Amino acid sequence: MESLKKGWRNLSVRRFFMLSVLLTAGIVVFFSILIIFGCSSFRHWLLPDENAAYLVVEETLSDGSVVTGEYLLGFGEDLSSIPELRIEGSGKLDYDDVNQLKYSLKKIEKSFDSLSPKRKLAYQVSGAAMVAAPAALAFIGIIWCSLFFYRKKLKQPLELLAGATDKIMEQNLDFELAYDCADEMGALCQSFEKMRQALYENNRQMWEMLEERRLLQASVAHDLRNPIAITKGYAEYLYTGMQRGDMDREKTCRIAKNLTMAAKRLEQYTDSVRQLNQLEEIKPDKKQVPVMKMTETVTEDLFLLAEQEGIDLKVVNHLPDCEIQIDFAVLCRILENIMSNALRFAKTQIILTFSMSGHILSITVEDDGEGFSPWIKEKKKKAFLAHGEDGHLGIGLAVSRILCQKHGGSLELANTKNGACVKFFLEV
Repeated sequence: MESLKKGWRNLSVRRFFMLSVLLTAGIVVFFSILIIFGCSSFRHWLLPDENAAYLVVEETLSDGSVVTGEYLLGFGEDLSSIPELRIEGSGKLDYDDVNQLKYSLKKIEKSFDSLSPKRKLAYQVSGAAMVAAPAALAFIGIIWCSLFFYRKKLKQPLELLAGATDKIMEQNLDFELAYDCADEMGALCQSFEKMRQALYENNRQMWEMLEERRLLQASVAHDLRNPIAITKGYAEYLYTGMQRGDMDREKTCRIAKNLTMAAKRLEQYTDSVRQLNQLEEIKPDKKQVPVMKMTETVTEDLFLLAEQEGIDLKVVNHLPDCEIQIDFAVLCRILENIMSNALRFAKTQIILTFSMSGHILSITVEDDGEGFSPWIKEKKKKAFLAHGEDGHLGIGLAVSRILCQKHGGSLELANTKNGACVKFFLEV
């Protein structure tokens, strides 16, 4: 029974509708035939038998009066079974008083006009029922078929879709639209659920982006306070010293140099924020690039940077000798940002690992520094690092993460037993 019910549910809407119509039509035809047959039989019963006749007996009595009587005879009936005739109002017939006895047959006409008024009414009603009943059954069948089809195939999915639409209008995407039926309405509900999931994911990414922007703005505002405070302090010190007249040339040059450094830091922060805003408009320009030539070119520059900082750079290459589709400029920019952070925190060594799985290029940068702070690990999905003691804004990972997303990949932060680890993926 359960399998039959499930089979009905999984029928396509078109097939279910056709079967519902055929089933309804069969029921209507069946009961219409029964009604027509019953009414026809009843009408036939109301009409006289066309094979019957009346035996008319006419007696002329001795006093000259005439008495008649009738007896209904069926076709082929034995006349010996006819009972003794009785004349209405005269009791038993005394044949000694009968002068003349005549017999005649009167055929019964099978006609509506021969019926009594009550039988005529019954005949007419049954005739009207033969026409009206099938029409009424057809109308009822259409209504029933429509309600049955709506209740079984349309009511539940339409209610689910209407409820889901109301929730989306209320900006509530935290729900699931489930309709377990393998028909067109089930496919529609699945498509609606996929749309909801896509909207939910887009909203989640948008809120994460807004949160990142908010935190980034707070970070920039925090970083700007230091050079602004330094500039303000040196300006006040310079003004006070000049008023007292105790400012020599050496102090003035030192203050001017510090003010210049603070101005450069302000300029650096401004350029970093402008750079982040411009990243939203970047579209990677992927080109066919030989893997070996790519890694050789990238590592050559990185070896130079590591040598300048006195850090040992170790490269582990697991890439096959083939060509991939990649934006080389984006790759270089990401690696330079990550290596810049790694060189700042590494003690003696950095390990750079290249690998690929399918169409995903994976690059890992590990250093032997102190690793990411608990705040960074808690916010590892955010765009940027905490502020360093050297006043560095730490915006490199923000740029790298956005570029990875633009290239169809992602960026992950983690700590190892030896230090920090940054791993990013690019679709190639």
